Amino acid sequence: MTLPKTSGNAAVIGEIASFNSPDAEAVAAYDRDGVVCLRGAASPDWLAVIEAGIAAAVSGASSDSDVVKIKGDQGKFSFSSQAWREVEPFRQFIFDSPLPDMCWPFLKSRTLNLFYDFLLIKEARSDSAATPWHQDHAYYPLIGQKVINCWTALDPIPPETALRFWKGSHGPGIVYQAVKFENPSEDYKHLRAERPPIPDIDGDPEAEFLTTSLEPGDMLIWSSRTFHAAPGNRLDRRRAAFSINWAGDDVTYEDVPALETYRDPGLKTGDPITCAKFPLVRLLGH
Repeated sequence: MTLPKTSGNAAVIGEIASFNSPDAEAVAAYDRDGVVCLRGAASPDWLAVIEAGIAAAVSGASSDSDVVKIKGDQGKFSFSSQAWREVEPFRQFIFDSPLPDMCWPFLKSRTLNLFYDFLLIKEARSDSAATPWHQDHAYYPLIGQKVINCWTALDPIPPETALRFWKGSHGPGIVYQAVKFENPSEDYKHLRAERPPIPDIDGDPEAEFLTTSLEPGDMLIWSSRTFHAAPGNRLDRRRAAFSINWAGDDVTYEDVPALETYRDPGLKTGDPITCAKFPLVRLLGH
């Protein structure tokens, strides 16, 4: 898997800007870098709520879930999405915790729609479960700029297994081709050939990368157009996170092939995404 370099032509990895609340300074850093960190965003009580839903989520209460064991690795890589509709603890965290109001300011939107939830678990010594450079938006049947991922750490995440971001890569607003996670040398099944291929990020002498270590409850917030990647988990313990993707008031649906997690058969191109699957969670003045 291609991961950011710390030497050679690429820039040295810097630190993601961190804040204790979603204030104006945090929003400005997000606008500039494409990613910020909110420290202690989820309390221990709310983390316990998420943990209470994990067993159900990874055992099939999801429209998109899988457990991958790569040959040679001791541990497995599990994920689950759109489980909030079946897993009550996930629904509680998404709708009843302070999370929506923490994330809303970064969208600068009159509305806040839930797009989907995503549980990600890299078990101990899932060494090869790396995540290649990609943009989240490349996989979404959405048109619009106001889409963010709010990614909450459930375990301590040191630098050697932390996410890495290409600073400012959201700025041009370009959506590149999606990459196939299992084998980046092969085409993704819903590849959109009209989009430009992913550039040589590691070989760009002007690229600057950002990362940070995380404690349980810390939350990364990034634009769906920000390039990011992550290594496998070479630690002797779990590395897990629960992320929520939100959409704002400039987002409409695009009826193109995509994973079922991101689609709704009742929507057509140009429609606002509000529906039972992508519900409206906040509305300005209400």
